[in-house]
Amino acid sequence: MPNHTLRIAAVTAALALVPAASAPAAGKTQTLRFFSKVDKLTLTHADGTVVDSPNAQPVPGDRLDVYASDFAGNHKHHAKEATASEHVVCSFGSAPEPDCTAHVAIGGSMLIFRGFPGTLIGGSGKYLGATGKVVSNKQIPGTNDSDVVAKIKLA
Repeated sequence: MPNHTLRIAAVTAALALVPAASAPAAGKTQTLRFFSKVDKLTLTHADGTVVDSPNAQPVPGDRLDVYASDFAGNHKHHAKEATASEHVVCSFGSAPEPDCTAHVAIGGSMLIFRGFPGTLIGGSGKYLGATGKVVSNKQIPGTNDSDVVAKIKLA
């Protein structure tokens, strides 16, 4: 898989958000910062064959699953334990970039992002009705990991 395709998929995977210590009041905007560490990438062809090579070139009909753990902070200074976990699904079609959706579990709540950079399209728990987007998403050189900043406005 070319570096830019892996980067887009991994960066999309980095859409998990780290909540503040206490939930802000409705209508407040949270600026969230985190380090997203990719745990596993799985590329599956349309016929169900799983590709073992992390450098395999995806083709239309392929699916990339990205599993990641997210830590409050950034890659240089972050919490020792993950605050959130995520699963991103990217489908490859005729467009040059994959279509990705990220499901992010944070405590008893969930965030759902789509696209690159990610736009919040749904949520549950304290994020029900929230809006927002990723405003910065920087890949850590030599990895599929990234530092992410997002702004979320609670309903």
